[in-house]
Amino acid sequence: MLEVKKDSSKIHLPEFDYSIFNKSEKIGNDPKKILEKIGLKTNDIVVDFGCGAGFYTIEAAKITGINGKVFAIDINRDILDHLKQKAIESGLRNIYGIKTDLEKEDSTGLDEGLANVALMINLLYLIKNKEILLREAYRILKSNAKLVIMEWSEKGELNMLEKEELVKNKEIKDLATRIGFKKIMTFEAGISHEVQVYIKG
Repeated sequence: MLEVKKDSSKIHLPEFDYSIFNKSEKIGNDPKKILEKIGLKTNDIVVDFGCGAGFYTIEAAKITGINGKVFAIDINRDILDHLKQKAIESGLRNIYGIKTDLEKEDSTGLDEGLANVALMINLLYLIKNKEILLREAYRILKSNAKLVIMEWSEKGELNMLEKEELVKNKEIKDLATRIGFKKIMTFEAGISHEVQVYIKG
């Protein structure tokens, strides 16, 4: 929430809570298990759209190894800077941060047909223009590469979103299919999330 001091016209934003990087628990899912389930492997190139605290970025970097690459993309520079520091402390040298607005055309600036896997973890509900985002994922993925979307489940037991904020599975599938993706897998992640996996046709 924005806080405006009475004696000043300046708006003061709350400080970013860096403690989230040090929490061992994962909210309703296990990144390592999910990445293994979708078939992420050594030497893969991954694009983590809206990487946030980087739980999936870090695990993806560990799995893909020294010859793999993970592009962590977020609009928040503080998050990216702290994630970079966390990666260095973990001995990971295969993470590359990109600060950008994902609702703009060609937002990542990455080469076409570059990546093996694109991740969108708890992201779509925050995005107004979802088509632009999914088209960018389609552009940067190789043929038959995977798009992995995890969102709050419509039937989740611990749903933290209001009903109108949820992105319905049908909406995601209809949009992804229209762009050219083909759905190959769906599974639950914890008690609150569902994962949909698509391939680029």
